[in-house]
Amino acid sequence: MKYVLRLMVLTIKSTQPVQVLTKRILHKDGHTFVEAIISLGVMLILASLVPLLLSPIQKHPPSIQLEETSVFLSMLGKEVREGKSVEIRNNGLYITQTTGDVLSFTKYHSLIRKQVNGLGHEVWVQNIQEMLIEKQSDTSLKVTVIDTKGKELMRVFRRLK
Repeated sequence: MKYVLRLMVLTIKSTQPVQVLTKRILHKDGHTFVEAIISLGVMLILASLVPLLLSPIQKHPPSIQLEETSVFLSMLGKEVREGKSVEIRNNGLYITQTTGDVLSFTKYHSLIRKQVNGLGHEVWVQNIQEMLIEKQSDTSLKVTVIDTKGKELMRVFRRLK
């Protein structure tokens, strides 16, 4: 019996901090709806200012023309590597695929276009001043693209035999 009473006293003492905490939480005055709306408005105003503060820090991307030309050269490299044979005629690049289709990449006005067997008109790059294609060896060729602003981008493609 003595141990039971002692256990009850210990249990009551150990639950006292929990009871005090629950009383504080339950009896604490909360915020009104108006205060919540005002604080939400202040947070929205501050959140809208964050991009303005970070804009001087952010790195600006290169020009879209440079990205477009870079993607063109990457895709052209894939076509050159996968092609069966490559030929340069009238400053145009003609790639014969394993299926027998001939892909042509030529400058047309201020565009570089792709045609399959001389048909179609798929624009790959815009605002181009000049496209230069040079055969460097039996397995490599150099393609230089100059945009209308005079910026030049050059790649060398090597074919595996």
